[in-house]
Amino acid sequence: MGTHRSGTRSRSISKGPVIAASVLVLVLVAVFAWFQFSDRADSSDVAAAAECVEGPATLDVTVDPAIAGPVRAAADAYNATTPRVRDHCAQVQVAAHPSAALVAGLADATTWDPALGPKPGLWIADSSRSIDLVRVPGLIEGAPASIATSPIVLAVPEPLRQALDEHQITWSDLPRLQQGSLDELGLSGWGGLRMALPGGDATTAAAASVGSAVSGTEPLTEQAAGDGQVVAAISGLAAGAPVSADLTTAMAGITADPTADTVHAVAATEQQLGTGGLVAYRPAGSAPIADYPAALLSGPWVDKTQNLIASRFIDFLRAPEQAAALATAGFGPAIGSAPANPPKGALQQVLSTLANPVLGVNATVLLDVSASMSTTDGSTTRLANAGAALASTLQVIPPDFGLGLWTFGKNLDGTTPYQVQVPTALLSDTQRTAFGTAVTSTEATQTTADQAYPSLLAAYRAAVAAYSPGRTNSILLITDGPDDDSSLTGTALVSEITAATKSDKPVRIDVVVIGGDGTQTLQTLAQQTGGTYTRVTTSNDLGFGTAVVEALTTP
Repeated sequence: MGTHRSGTRSRSISKGPVIAASVLVLVLVAVFAWFQFSDRADSSDVAAAAECVEGPATLDVTVDPAIAGPVRAAADAYNATTPRVRDHCAQVQVAAHPSAALVAGLADATTWDPALGPKPGLWIADSSRSIDLVRVPGLIEGAPASIATSPIVLAVPEPLRQALDEHQITWSDLPRLQQGSLDELGLSGWGGLRMALPGGDATTAAAASVGSAVSGTEPLTEQAAGDGQVVAAISGLAAGAPVSADLTTAMAGITADPTADTVHAVAATEQQLGTGGLVAYRPAGSAPIADYPAALLSGPWVDKTQNLIASRFIDFLRAPEQAAALATAGFGPAIGSAPANPPKGALQQVLSTLANPVLGVNATVLLDVSASMSTTDGSTTRLANAGAALASTLQVIPPDFGLGLWTFGKNLDGTTPYQVQVPTALLSDTQRTAFGTAVTSTEATQTTADQAYPSLLAAYRAAVAAYSPGRTNSILLITDGPDDDSSLTGTALVSEITAATKSDKPVRIDVVVIGGDGTQTLQTLAQQTGGTYTRVTTSNDLGFGTAVVEALTTP
């Protein structure tokens, strides 16, 4: 039989489910409370941000006028997003000023030109060349980021582009065409190239490209930029160039009537050609570009908040939406790093040459032929080595340089201590041949003493009288003495040359002394006239040849 529970006992309830339910309720309450707290915290943060508890913060941006339109539009779009940076209401304010003006302004650490507006925290220059010209420790933070690009070309009318293209004109050809005639390209009646050189990065880049083509260095180095041939080439571009206030004026001067135009060409970015009727010609060789770098500036006028705004605005400019807007305006895409530009020193040398063109050197060599020059140096004599160095240098001197040869000793022409072997003149084929023949056939005399001082005085007076404008006029004295036995003392020589000096006709005296110390008089004259004084132990040495080359090719 089955058994039954007692009627007096109640059924018990398990405690496990009750505890589980209680825990679940507590968890739900805690989660709900956390979300409530989080929502309130987020709302509080949003409210604090909306109120900009730290106040407004404005970033001043200076931009090159060439790209100012798209950057201003981007700034408006950025400001419309009501950006918040470090509890500040951020705003970007854009001003347009030529990059050359900013280069000059930032280079002066003591004052700031108020005409340039507020000192910027962000500078968008025309190219990294402009950035390099002012790069000093502590001024620019990090590597500026390109926001767009445009190739630098020659802006020319279509007939000129066709002629330049047909003859495959390179950068190194431009100085010759500038100083000569376009008749050689079949453009009769045009005159010369008439390339305007308004101040700005495009002109600097074009001149540097000419220097690179002439020197064979890419990019142009500081040493190459000071080389005589490079200085002469850039000077050939600058000397007599049409005067234009700015690029816009220069481009407006190029019309459909080339014979009446004062300007036929000007360096510009491809984007700047626009729809003005001009076309682009890219000379063979270097391909400079404007890379429009955005540089974060550092200084007491910029705080950390403005630095952060600048960084975010650069990111905004490089975003796809703004890149598309820049492309619509004719700009190419940004690049990842700066192009290989000439260093600061080379750019400064290029600018100096553009501002003060010198069409080469007009030099008179005054060569010692006294008996001591027959001393053996290496496998031959000092005089033979000097002749070889001069003949070698002759091969690298361009035709727009002048060169002449005087020899000196004692009683070379009756009682006259010197002879004019080749009068100084531009290096035409005839002049080049005459000079080369003279330096390789000159022989030393039997007389040990010389009369260097009266010979130098005569050469100096002749150089002043036959001064060649637009060139560096100079005398190169090569001696292994001097062993002067004339009545003209050193003090008197300095006095006579000082009296013969004309401020508008400066003549430089360079001196190379072989195997000795020379004299204090010659050192004084070299220093006084802006020349060089070089002592070498032997003529059978690279240092001697280098000294000769530098003296005859350095303007």
